[in-house]
Amino acid sequence: MSEVRAYRVKDFCKAYGISRSFAYQEMQAGRLKYFKVGRMRLISCEAAEAWRQSYET
Repeated sequence: MSEVRAYRVKDFCKAYGISRSFAYQEMQAGRLKYFKVGRMRLISCEAAEAWRQSYET
């Protein structure tokens, strides 16, 4: 099985236990980095981890 390198938004939300609307709010605010492939938004594993670390106290 191949290693995950990027999440689709729905998979990111499931993995991190957040809603899609919150994920899109974070992307719009610039706190969650993403890239587009066609119309699909993808979140790299590195960006997901950086986002998670930004919320740790």
